[in-house]
Amino acid sequence: MSLELHGMRHVCKGIGAAAAWVALVFANTASGSESTYVAYGGTASALRSGKFLYNERHVLQYRDGKIAARVVLYTCRDGAAFARKTVSYVDALSPDFLLEDASNGMREGIRSVDNVRQVFFRGDGAASEKSGALPDVPGLVADAGFDAFVRLHWDALVNGNTLSMNFVVPSRLNDIGFKVQHVRSTVMDGVPVEEFRLKLSGILGWFVSSIDVYYGASDHTLIRYVGLSDLRDAGNDNFQAQIDFPPGDRAPSDARAMADARQAHLAPCH
Repeated sequence: MSLELHGMRHVCKGIGAAAAWVALVFANTASGSESTYVAYGGTASALRSGKFLYNERHVLQYRDGKIAARVVLYTCRDGAAFARKTVSYVDALSPDFLLEDASNGMREGIRSVDNVRQVFFRGDGAASEKSGALPDVPGLVADAGFDAFVRLHWDALVNGNTLSMNFVVPSRLNDIGFKVQHVRSTVMDGVPVEEFRLKLSGILGWFVSSIDVYYGASDHTLIRYVGLSDLRDAGNDNFQAQIDFPPGDRAPSDARAMADARQAHLAPCH
């Protein structure tokens, strides 16, 4: 993998796309032989100032107890949607997904075409999209697949093992290596949580801030994400954000809610 450096701002943009899971990143448990649905929300705030950035609304579909699809709406303060992510779990760790942002025209993700998987990206103001073959890396992780990675390796991480992870960065049409480790067990708002840290492998890890994620100790659901967001500000830089997902906000949903989220009109915030 080649990591050309055109300034730290360029690197952070690519990493921010990788961080997307983030916004990575969010699962619930469900069971049954038919589709069930769960919805929950989150609020993103600027990391340094605490200023409101955007809200998130997730609708998840489970089939036979396994997550099958997710739709995320990113909304302005008034509730209007400006961006959307649709996820299809063709692979638990590296699902197909599309992130589209009406505020800057950015589109990125992974798609399956005739049994061939591609990664693609179109940046702010770009006339055309760039695409390439999805990297052929064992255990490759993309977007919300990070949730599955955490659950799969929960015991190893909590027991102190540092794990390597290759994460897809659509803007680079490639993957970047991360180290994932457990930081501490703590309590947030009365809820026991486990804090994990993602840090870039190699020399870049010395210069770029890490990403911290907090999961409920009992149900392994994401409660807080701290780091680069996959969404960008007016200057086309990834937001430095804290995104909180209140555990009590998770509730049953339905197919209509998911369909509405898929079809919601997107427009820049005013």
